[in-house]
Amino acid sequence: MLLGLISPTCAAAQLLQRTESVEVLDADSAKVATLTVPRSGIRPSEVAVLINENDPQSVEVASYYQQVRKIPNKNMIHLNFDQEKIHPGLSSNNGIDPAEFAALKAQVDSAAGQEIQALVVSWSRPFRIARFNYYSTNYSITSAFAFGIDIPSLTSNNCSATPLNPYFGSSSTAPYTDFGIRPTMMLAGQNAASVKAIIDKGLKADRSLPGGNGWFVRTADSVRSGPRLQDFQATVQTWNRPEALSMTYFDHAKNGGRSEVKNAADVLFYQTGLANVSGLNTNTYVPGALADHLTSNGGNLFGTEQMTALRWLEAGVTASYGTVTEPCAYADKFPAASVLVKSYFRGNTALEAYTKSVRQPSQGVFVGDPLARPFGTRATLTDGTLTIKTSILEPGINYNLYSAPSAGGPFSPIATVAVPRYQYATITVRGTSAPFYKLQMSGAFPMPSNTFAKPHSQ
Repeated sequence: MLLGLISPTCAAAQLLQRTESVEVLDADSAKVATLTVPRSGIRPSEVAVLINENDPQSVEVASYYQQVRKIPNKNMIHLNFDQEKIHPGLSSNNGIDPAEFAALKAQVDSAAGQEIQALVVSWSRPFRIARFNYYSTNYSITSAFAFGIDIPSLTSNNCSATPLNPYFGSSSTAPYTDFGIRPTMMLAGQNAASVKAIIDKGLKADRSLPGGNGWFVRTADSVRSGPRLQDFQATVQTWNRPEALSMTYFDHAKNGGRSEVKNAADVLFYQTGLANVSGLNTNTYVPGALADHLTSNGGNLFGTEQMTALRWLEAGVTASYGTVTEPCAYADKFPAASVLVKSYFRGNTALEAYTKSVRQPSQGVFVGDPLARPFGTRATLTDGTLTIKTSILEPGINYNLYSAPSAGGPFSPIATVAVPRYQYATITVRGTSAPFYKLQMSGAFPMPSNTFAKPHSQ
């Protein structure tokens, strides 16, 4: 669908200024050209991995992650602390004292260059900030690294509002540059093997442009299910369409009293509200799948009373979220489905999409593969036909596609495309063999007769 020229919004203008490269592949999956597109996610070169040299699992996980994600050596930040010796009273609590944490954060801040936009924690314990006289404080370790600690909120009533996330709902792909924060996720698991399995799944997700199924569940647990109910319904209404995703609003009252999704295939999103979610292992999950349950102790990664976020990962999900202290079922302390789905579909990494979706994230811990990125842009060039499939287009904005004989140009317009809403789109150009292409927001050019651009239908 072609539209007239529309002035870019502020968000679109920001995206226009940042770009990234996509390899254009031939029929044998060999690179034959380079496509430059508006940037839609953090790159591995912008991530710093935090390693606890006193934790063998952390060392093993960090090494594996660096290898598969090709993270530069300079981005590997080596720390050295022994949780048991730092504060023996907190070791069983899986916490670290605020003062001890401040020393670690100072090391990280000093070692991380200005180009570092996000952090990856390679250990599984500690996963929260705690004081000896408290079971836990209102901070997970991922939120403390990302946003710093607001001292008045540290031990305030855990049902009180916590600091607002300035990154919430943002279109930014450079959070440290734009907001001075570094979103953080834990590569957490029972052992190194389980974490490596999560990493492998995340890697397999990259630019797979999945169909997948989203399940947003109203359960019999009204306390936990109620807060996100309206957002669930709105998200399904917005995204359940052939050119986007397959989404289902699952209501226990209409499904024989059943509150869980079971025996479902290709699950991409699963959000619910239960203390314990059964049937996870009866489902299959698309690489890059995100899932979480609104509950009091999902972020107590090694707890037993309620299901932890790690159960999602063990079932095949790639990233999840849970709170480390009782949040009192406030929706703002949990991922908003509408923001999560939109950010992810537009090409954000799992880390970006999840962090952007929580308005008050202090009590929450993010776990999984932070760089999992199933959406974005994929391109092929075979027999003189360039085919680009993408999910990154901003609605109501004209995009021009250019080709050039060299990276320096000159670039000539070969196609124009625009979409009315967020969706998959396919751009096809016949009779081209250039080594360089560029897709960017701009004014419309006349459409050459050998090109067409259309929404993609699954």
